[in-house]
Amino acid sequence: MKNILATGGLGFIGSNFIRLLLKSGNFDQVINFDKLTYAGNPENLQNLEKEN
Repeated sequence: MKNILATGGLGFIGSNFIRLLLKSGNFDQVINFDKLTYAGNPENLQNLEKEN
């Protein structure tokens, strides 16, 4: 099982990086950690499905 922790994933660059990681298929789980400052926007990843 390959997991990765991404920080700042709700910003423009971070959200596109997370999409790239998920599209690659190299990771079972991508965990996003974001401080939600002025640049963080939860809508950037809203359409991604959460799986448990």
